[in-house]
Amino acid sequence: MPAARSSAADAQPGRWTRWLGVRLAIGFIAVVLLIDVAAGTHAVLIGFLALAPLFAAAVESPGRTAVVSAAATAAAVGAGLPSGMLGSLDHLLRVAVVITVSLMAVYVARARTGREERLRRMAEIVRVTQAAILREPPQYAAGVELAARYVSAYEEAGVGGDLYEVVADQDRLRIIVGDVCGKGLAAVRLASAVAGAFRQSAIVRPDLTQVARDLDDLVAREPTPARGATFVTAVLVELRGGEIRTVNCGHPAPILRHRSGGELEELTVSAPDRPLGLGGPRTPANVCCWDVGDRLLVLTDGLLEARDSRRRFFPMPALRACLAEPSVDRCLDAVWDAVHRHVGGEPHDDIALLLAERSPAAQ
Repeated sequence: MPAARSSAADAQPGRWTRWLGVRLAIGFIAVVLLIDVAAGTHAVLIGFLALAPLFAAAVESPGRTAVVSAAATAAAVGAGLPSGMLGSLDHLLRVAVVITVSLMAVYVARARTGREERLRRMAEIVRVTQAAILREPPQYAAGVELAARYVSAYEEAGVGGDLYEVVADQDRLRIIVGDVCGKGLAAVRLASAVAGAFRQSAIVRPDLTQVARDLDDLVAREPTPARGATFVTAVLVELRGGEIRTVNCGHPAPILRHRSGGELEELTVSAPDRPLGLGGPRTPANVCCWDVGDRLLVLTDGLLEARDSRRRFFPMPALRACLAEPSVDRCLDAVWDAVHRHVGGEPHDDIALLLAERSPAAQ
């Protein structure tokens, strides 16, 4: 029953907004005519009828805009009757203005709907691209429950330079969360390349540090952009039973929430390795333990650097309540809600989050 009521409520706004632009435009025409007749302005207000097709062109289809244009033209012609100015030069000039603007409004509506259709097609392409680059992680693998969230801040593109990937191999789970230096299509291409290389290397390499070296070589081979260097900050994680191994390549540290007490712990190391692509030796993986019910949040700096209107960073203690939700999906939903409340809208940088919870089966 609640679902039925919700559907009816959702349908009602749809019925109300249907033809809303036409209704408002026709109402505007009626108001102009009434004022013209009541004030006896001798057709001076007829020119305002040209605004009605422009209203319709902003929100309606070309066909509906043409309907409003025809109504505005008919009203402009009829407005000359009460004042006796029908057919006069002044009246004809004002009608001509309404007709000219009406034709322009139909053209504007056609151009707008064409752009909207192209944007819809591009959005669908972006959705498919994002699904190919950022594949949904399995809900459960190697004794671990998983959930992920991603949003791009690059002109509402839906996909950007942040990345995540999960590779399950028998009783072992390997994860990468990274952030490409830069924005735009170049960042998207590099993020896709890094995710693909991780999928291959994480299966065959026995050590997580070797995986980082493989990604180093890949990023180093990428062409350097005109401005700046090509590199990727990333954290590589291996989950096997009660053990967590991490290799941090210049990236924000993962956050471990302990089920007992709900305390948050950053899995930091004394000297994080340099980002991928900058070369240099790699230090051995950092090793720690987690218990059943503990949750590991791997994130990008878009969350840490989310600022409110007073330029204050996102308060990390807020994560404690978010990560206490009953399920991993609800945890990430709570994180998004907290970020939106803090920023006052959409964040200004890409954000990728991946949350893992050790389940009882992992004992």
